[in-house]
Amino acid sequence: MKPTPQQHSFRFNHLGIGDIQLGKRPESLSGMLPFDHFIGKHTFDVFPATSLYHVFDGDLKCTIESRDTGLELRHLFASTNGEGFINRIFLYPREVNKHLASRLSQLYGEPKICKTTVAGKLVGTQSLWVTDGETEVSLFSPVYDTTINTVISFRFFYDVPALKDYLIAVSI
Repeated sequence: MKPTPQQHSFRFNHLGIGDIQLGKRPESLSGMLPFDHFIGKHTFDVFPATSLYHVFDGDLKCTIESRDTGLELRHLFASTNGEGFINRIFLYPREVNKHLASRLSQLYGEPKICKTTVAGKLVGTQSLWVTDGETEVSLFSPVYDTTINTVISFRFFYDVPALKDYLIAVSI
């Protein structure tokens, strides 16, 4: 995937960022490519199948409000359900700071915060927001290696398969 010279800027909303929203078809959105055409696909393991994922091709910045300097993204992935509609969006920020959760809270309200453990060891925290439109926005902030593993995701709150079956793992 060769980035386009133009940087795209989208605003966070309750369904995703800009026009890249839950419930839309990724092939109808400018800049979205099938995951199998993504040059960095070997860096990620996607579940349940690569054919259900699309990636944004280009430089991308997201803003929370109009005066915001923006959050640059390394990657944006969108998964689709069996009918071809986006059921989950994954955003991987290029740089992360300690204010990201509070910035998202300005738009989505107070989050529910959970500690994430594996084999009894703390691996990160998860901030969860449920919007008025019944969309869940989550921010996973790992304890270690925050640059690679921090992820913001969107899904419809009642779409349990999107939560349990659609996953991305960084394989580097």
